Amino acid sequence: MRLASSLAPACLLVLGIAGGLAAPVAVPAAFAADAAQAAAGADEVVAKVNGSEIKLSDVALADEEMGQALAQLPEEVRFQYLLGMLIDRRIVASAAKAKHVEDDPLVKRREAYYGEKALRDVYWVQLMRDKVSEKAVKAYYDEHIAKTEAETEAHARHILVGSKDEALKVLAEIKGGKKFEDVAKSMSKDSSSQQGGDLGWFKKGDMVPEFSAAVFKLKPGQISDPVETKFGWHVIQLVETRKAKKPTFEEAHDDVMRTLAREQGTKIMEDMRKKAKVEIVGADKPQIAPAPDGTK
Repeated sequence: MRLASSLAPACLLVLGIAGGLAAPVAVPAAFAADAAQAAAGADEVVAKVNGSEIKLSDVALADEEMGQALAQLPEEVRFQYLLGMLIDRRIVASAAKAKHVEDDPLVKRREAYYGEKALRDVYWVQLMRDKVSEKAVKAYYDEHIAKTEAETEAHARHILVGSKDEALKVLAEIKGGKKFEDVAKSMSKDSSSQQGGDLGWFKKGDMVPEFSAAVFKLKPGQISDPVETKFGWHVIQLVETRKAKKPTFEEAHDDVMRTLAREQGTKIMEDMRKKAKVEIVGADKPQIAPAPDGTK
């Protein structure tokens, strides 16, 4: 998620990070990242370095570049880090210009590389804008979520051991009269052991296939035979099942938009590749593969 759309609360109080910030700056939560919003007056100046302005849109671009690596930071800290990085970058870049480093062939090569990336990024947004419209998102939600049958969820417990023999011993303990939860606490190697092996509610796709297949064959209260997965051997007890609550359009909106962007992006990229003449002529002629979401 871009910082431009995720900052909270309504404004952040960014304290001075470098000499360019003499006083705290109030930063709007949803600040502009594109030229249209900037032209409308949303692109606030947040810092100056020797008179050179750093704007909110610069911070948004920095978040696109580094946001994933900083995703675990609180938003206030993330903003401060990005702004500090931009200030330092501007200081070093100014010093480089004073030494005429912009004429270095390595700089020219990077400019060409990132110039091409900028063209691709902006044009890709233009291509996708019509494909992933609000109308398309609503149509996808209606067809694939609203009109489909609600998925079944299971509430189950399990006991994880290292071998089939151990799993059979677990079953023997339970058949001998011990409570499933107590056996889980004493014999299970899983982190859920202290909760009696309780895994809570989950859907089929949330677990490895072998585990899910076993769970959804059981009736409430029933205990499985030993089940092998890549994690070891399981003895599973199904507690109960229910129909999952369908998300509202608002709740599903962002996930649907990502799904559409992935699907449409893959189609667009495949079509563009077909029309292009691509020749792999060096570096041992490696094969190329499509990006996972068709957007890279």
